[in-house]
Amino acid sequence: MIRRVLRAPLVLGWLLWNVVLSSWALAKEAVTPGPIGTPVLVRYPMRCRTDVEITALAWAITVTPGTLVTVIGDDEMWVHVVLGGPREEMIELLGQTENRVLSVLRGDDA
Repeated sequence: MIRRVLRAPLVLGWLLWNVVLSSWALAKEAVTPGPIGTPVLVRYPMRCRTDVEITALAWAITVTPGTLVTVIGDDEMWVHVVLGGPREEMIELLGQTENRVLSVLRGDDA
């Protein structure tokens, strides 16, 4: 329990840093002449099970500029990524976010 409480500020700091990086990437893309990157819609098979876990993950994804959770199913969510890359890379990044969220909500067994 104490580890989870101590881990929360680290996860929030990591998320804040991702918000800054994503904001910078979107701003840079907006002022750069030429076509914008290719947006993608990614099906992410999530490990979150409880409403709290799913809500926390969806919030962490949606609060990051350029990403938006569009659909949440029983064991998956669909995420729109404005500056998308290869789907496998997007799924890996979403997995990192889920791991960090679950490390706070579940503890070491995440």
